[in-house]
Amino acid sequence: MSLKKIYFIAIVAFGFTITSCDESNDDTQEPVVITDDVVIVTDDGDTDDTTVDTPDLSGFTGYNQPEGDVSGWELIFEDDFESNLSAWTIWTGGAYNNELQHYQADNLILEDGYLFIREKRETVTGATTNFDNTPKNFDFTSGRIESNASYSAGNTEGATKLRFSSRILLPEGTGLWPAFWSYGDPWPTQGEIDVLEFRGNNTSSYVTNFFYGTNPNTPTTNSAQTTYNVPVEGDITANWHVFELIWSENTLEILLDNVLVHTFTEAEWGVIDDIYTKSERLVLNMAVGGDFFQPNVNPANIPDVAFTAVDWVRVYKQ
Repeated sequence: MSLKKIYFIAIVAFGFTITSCDESNDDTQEPVVITDDVVIVTDDGDTDDTTVDTPDLSGFTGYNQPEGDVSGWELIFEDDFESNLSAWTIWTGGAYNNELQHYQADNLILEDGYLFIREKRETVTGATTNFDNTPKNFDFTSGRIESNASYSAGNTEGATKLRFSSRILLPEGTGLWPAFWSYGDPWPTQGEIDVLEFRGNNTSSYVTNFFYGTNPNTPTTNSAQTTYNVPVEGDITANWHVFELIWSENTLEILLDNVLVHTFTEAEWGVIDDIYTKSERLVLNMAVGGDFFQPNVNPANIPDVAFTAVDWVRVYKQ
């Protein structure tokens, strides 16, 4: 049985939680290398002839974004992942929240118009974080990208609202933590909005959340209160879904497949209008283990290889 078949037999669960990311951004864009019809991101630009057995997506359908969903919205950014990651900055190093992964470029794979973010069990030594070069040993690797551009709902010309959208196929697996979110530096003074956080051992829900504070590294929001668990009918990993945020002055609206599933309001939280004028980068990543999982996962139960697949990312204004 091939790796791709083994993986997608297991691709049936996921979720996300209350931890914050508090991470900075490396502005150096790594080069990409094309190997046949597979684009493998490398650190040094040398040709990489490694064969990557990516999952077969032909059997998956699910929701896409018909034009009617975004009628009245103006598209200001789109990436269909056809050729390169030039619109993104690649994270290299570890992360926060007691996560187990080292982020590195070769776990970002472009094939057939999809971005595959690979989690892999392997022993590496790398930087403790993207900006802390202290060596640290890791037992897992994965991938993370952040948009070169930052977006602000309150400071975008000709707009009063922004809409972040991404079509994602989530994987099932203990300890897997894929996410679609936005934030700015210094965290959390620009805010953080978690559109999607997913725990791979729970395929019937995912998590949305937000953070804000006026001083670096000190949120005034309480994640135990702001975290919202979105219930999903059936197995969320069984097919594609479109995860969205509509960001306006007094609300953060969370949509799944064009259905409103939760709203964070200024009236309830008192800081949504403060976030409105802040600037945030988009992030796609898959963390492994960490504080998002309580109790902490046994590393032995984490899949040796798993993939989050991303079809596209779009930003609209209105």
